[in-house]
Amino acid sequence: MGFPLAFVALPLYVVLPNYYARTFGVPLATLGAVLLGARLFDAFIDPWLGRWSDRLFARSTATVLAWGAVAAVVLGLGFALLFFPPVREPTPLVVWATLCLMLTYAAFSALSVMHQSWGAMLGGDERQRSRVVAWREGLGLVGVLFASIVPVAFGMQATAALFFVALVLGWLAWRQAPRPLAVLKPSLSPALDSAPLGVSPNHSVPSVWLPFSRPGFRALLAVFMVNGIASAVPATLILFFIQDRLQAPASAEPLFLGSFFLSAAFSIPLWLRAVQRLGLARSWLLGMLLAIAVFVFAATLG
Repeated sequence: MGFPLAFVALPLYVVLPNYYARTFGVPLATLGAVLLGARLFDAFIDPWLGRWSDRLFARSTATVLAWGAVAAVVLGLGFALLFFPPVREPTPLVVWATLCLMLTYAAFSALSVMHQSWGAMLGGDERQRSRVVAWREGLGLVGVLFASIVPVAFGMQATAALFFVALVLGWLAWRQAPRPLAVLKPSLSPALDSAPLGVSPNHSVPSVWLPFSRPGFRALLAVFMVNGIASAVPATLILFFIQDRLQAPASAEPLFLGSFFLSAAFSIPLWLRAVQRLGLARSWLLGMLLAIAVFVFAATLG
């Protein structure tokens, strides 16, 4: 499932703003507002999606797979509606894009939470967890490579068709994956199982706020938020940078995107060795420092 999730992420976060600006003439300021509003909605519902995912795992992995299939269908439908809108007038088009983005982001987040939680529950030491993440991210990078080439080379219709096929195959492979060992059982926590969504068993503290009581979680969240912003800005602007700053022809766009993500794929074995020597936290810090240096250099191009 890592392949289709990564495959759809590139069109949603990288291709979509450029596609709507170039194809439909939507102003960049309007696109920015639409994307910001949709992402804020996604951020708001994410904690509840996580709580819902916990309940699904508490029932059975079969329940997780069943709802994963539903989320995959909604994701595919939202993708098609987003890139092939039935309206062309400016105001209806913006409204349509906003609603479709909210639907697609919600399905994408639900499927991602269930898929990543599955991997996290497989457990193991740092090396084992690194291998799980490496396989997931490696397949994700393959998906990104395909997504960087297919839209330009074959068009959005072929992209949508390939995405639908990838979703089906990804879900079938997910169904054959090892089952998590650490699955919460409803019988071990009847109060949690019967509590309303977003409310702790004692009905006094909303469960979605409980992690914020831990300093370690707050520190991790701050780093994750800043890191997410740093990743989102170049991902959204890279096509505009290639076209407007570098003045590269459209035929060169797959080469830029493909080489960027192919380099990431080739670096995975090196980062796995770094994790073994330095640990997860220090390797992450090293990666962020390298990213800062590279983007400072990129700012001098053009």
